[in-house]
Formats: sequence, structure tokens, C-alpha cells
Amino acid sequence: MGNSKSTRKFLELKHLEEITGINRQEFSKIHEEMKRKNGDEDVVLIDRSDCRHFINRVGVGAYNQKQVDSAFEIFLRDGKMTSEQLFSCVVMLSETMDGVARLTYVVDTHNPKGANETIITRKYGQRILKYVAEFYDIKKAAEPAQVWTQICGENDPTQVTRDEFIKYISTTAPYKDFLI
Repeated sequence: MGNSKSTRKFLELKHLEEITGINRQEFSKIHEEMKRKNGDEDVVLIDRSDCRHFINRVGVGAYNQKQVDSAFEIFLRDGKMTSEQLFSCVVMLSETMDGVARLTYVVDTHNPKGANETIITRKYGQRILKYVAEFYDIKKAAEPAQVWTQICGENDPTQVTRDEFIKYISTTAPYKDFLI
């Protein structure tokens, strides 16, 4: 049998290629370049300048550097991010897919409960709401805690399904106007 980790990685890169229109070798190439640069560590960290170089090389966000910076700010920690986080920035900046698909990809990829989890916790949901408002520079967005209550209703549970969460954001002002 094949290595399940390499099969999973191949499928992830294939999915990235399908949704962004960017050749999967580009994603693999930056990951391998940074792996060599970082000494072949399990978690590959990429500094801001290499992230910007990659973003420019694949041609996303070229006309909106403010949005590139906003995407970076969501993921950068101490001036670096993982290749997975960089790939999420590419998805966020991609113009080849609609906003709902981009949001779903990022929510699923970074869900603390796991990529295949269909539950969004209050803490994670509120963090996503904050990031969406920052990324799209939504001035009229309510505080994430208030939006969470609107999503859940009066009972304010600690979690909702991913589908309920995505549906609310994609059909409710002010978010829906930005998820084009």
C-alpha cells in the first residue's frame, strides 16, 4: 500500500489546483523550497517576504496589495506562516472561485477539530467572523459574539454545524455582499 500521508498531500494539492487554477507543482515547489531552507522540518515556516514572492509568482492579489496584507495578517505569527496557511491565503485571494467556496475551504482547512469536522465551535466561529470582517474590511459588521448569537438564536449553543455557519454568513448582510 502507498503512504497515506503522501496520498493525502497529493489530493490536497490536486484540490488546490482545481479550485485556484494554479498548477499543483507551484504549491509543491514552494513547500519543498521552504523545507530545504528550514532544514527539512515537519512544520515548514515561510517568512513574509517568501510568502509575498510566492503570491506574486502565482499571480493572485496583484491588484489589491491591501487584501494581500490582510490575508497575511490573519495567518502570520512572528513574521512567518506555514505552507498550509500560505495556500489558504492564495485561496482567499483567488478570483477563480466564489466567496462561499473560498470561505468553506479556509474554514475546513483550519478547523481546530480537524479538516473533516462538520462542527464549528463558538470560539472558532467568532474567530472566523473577525477574520472575514478584517479581510473584506467590513465596517458595519457586528461584534463576533453578537453575530454568533444571531446565528444560533437565543439558546446560543457552544457549536453549530459548518453548513449552518456558512449559510448564515453567505446569506446575511453585511457578509453576503463581500462573498461574491
